[in-house]
Amino acid sequence: MSLNPKFDALHFPLLFPYGEDGYHPLIKYRSAFCPPSMRRQFVTQREYYAFRLQYRNGEGHTIVQAGKALQHFCIDAYSSIELNRLAFLCCHQPRLTAEVYQGDKMGHIVLPGTYIGSPRYMQQLYHDAMAVVEFFGNPDLFITFTYKPMVISRVFHAKLSILIDDIKKNSYFGKTIATKIPDPQQDLVGYEAVCKFMLHGPCGEANTNAPCVKGKCSKQFPKEFHSATTFDKFGNVVYRRSNTGVEVQKGSVVLDNRHVVPYNRNLLVKMQAHINVEVCHKGKLIKYLFKYVTKGPDRQSNVRNVLGNPNVGKTHLTEWFALNRRDPQARVLTYAQIPNNYTWLPDCKEWNPRKKGFAIGRVAYVPPGSGDVFFLRMMLTKVRGALNYAHLRTFNGELCPDFEKACEKLGLLSDTS
Repeated sequence: MSLNPKFDALHFPLLFPYGEDGYHPLIKYRSAFCPPSMRRQFVTQREYYAFRLQYRNGEGHTIVQAGKALQHFCIDAYSSIELNRLAFLCCHQPRLTAEVYQGDKMGHIVLPGTYIGSPRYMQQLYHDAMAVVEFFGNPDLFITFTYKPMVISRVFHAKLSILIDDIKKNSYFGKTIATKIPDPQQDLVGYEAVCKFMLHGPCGEANTNAPCVKGKCSKQFPKEFHSATTFDKFGNVVYRRSNTGVEVQKGSVVLDNRHVVPYNRNLLVKMQAHINVEVCHKGKLIKYLFKYVTKGPDRQSNVRNVLGNPNVGKTHLTEWFALNRRDPQARVLTYAQIPNNYTWLPDCKEWNPRKKGFAIGRVAYVPPGSGDVFFLRMMLTKVRGALNYAHLRTFNGELCPDFEKACEKLGLLSDTS
């Protein structure tokens, strides 16, 4: 979105039917709300849009009752606010003392720690968290709370607020962490909650397509039965998992206490969501806990997945070569004529015989100054049944060094070209 006051009315004519002005940087505060001690005299973009999104008696509610148009408006408004904040930081690097940052190259835009989401902001949050640990001591529990993906953020935030309030005020935590399926005869509510939210699997050999399976279960499920809680040789907690005989059938797989994710019964029943409760006792785990929530967005590249995809490297042209090798009927057609009788399947990237409909094919325009690519395009409009690039450059059994020479041999170039 632009800082031009006419932008909102032009982009959202249904929300602003009278073409009224939107935000611009020179909107002043009312004097009654602007004390002399206040340095800033003009309304910020965030304050303006927050003002427009409120219900007020005696005013129309066109924007807040606009349905999907409201969602579009909110997204555009927030994007504009972020864009203009970044533009300000970009244009005021000297004022932000960017030169004091060590190791930054000339011309590199530095986002300060005050910009939410920037690397320095996340780094400061991590150091702040570790300072809290140093002052108050190590955390006792590592609690992972997840909920249904389709639930909107507002609902999840409400549940998270309740969870934090319960941790602070209510005595939900005792001396034990549960790792068993409750007996349905004694605790039916707990049994149903554990079966719905806290069972891991089936995975491994029983389900090789499970997200956690990388040869085997990356979470090391199913665990082993243990009569008591101990520590392994690496200092990790090994929870007690008794063989109580209580089992749950999921499809053709039977799950028991070895598949239970550690939990707190009272929190689980109240929140009706996946709440994993673990003992937090190692320095490495404490560091991971705070680093996990302050690492910022994922930066893992998908280059390996792309390179491992068998369809990478396949194009309309290379698959035309493959089509000519396997289908003699395609060899009577030029590259541009293929869409008349064949359809392109984007998922598997191959040409298949057309069963219905009709399409007119064309080869993408290439300007004459593009060199050999221009002459390749000329060849594709005339040559039929080519099996590969070398075959495309072959004339009367002679392999031409490039496509320009092949065009000359084929008589596609005049003497004045």
